[in-house]
Amino acid sequence: MKLMSFAAALDASYQCTKRHLLLGNGFSIACRPDIFVYGKLFDQADFSKLSSSAKKAFNALETQDFEKVIKALRDAKAILAVGTR
Repeated sequence: MKLMSFAAALDASYQCTKRHLLLGNGFSIACRPDIFVYGKLFDQADFSKLSSSAKKAFNALETQDFEKVIKALRDAKAILAVGTR
């Protein structure tokens, strides 16, 4: 499959009755790095309604990357489940 340009995709979309645009993290960061980089998102996150260990997960992994922490927690859950089978 050949990757099409944005202009070509836009032209091709005119045949649809509804058109949608999905922009990913890279676009958001390029557009507004002052608010969309992980450090800024982390600074604005409200951890008050989570357990006290939630923020400690970020410290333990030495990151402010939510995706890394979520993956680590999912992996840990899968490993711990093995011990209970």
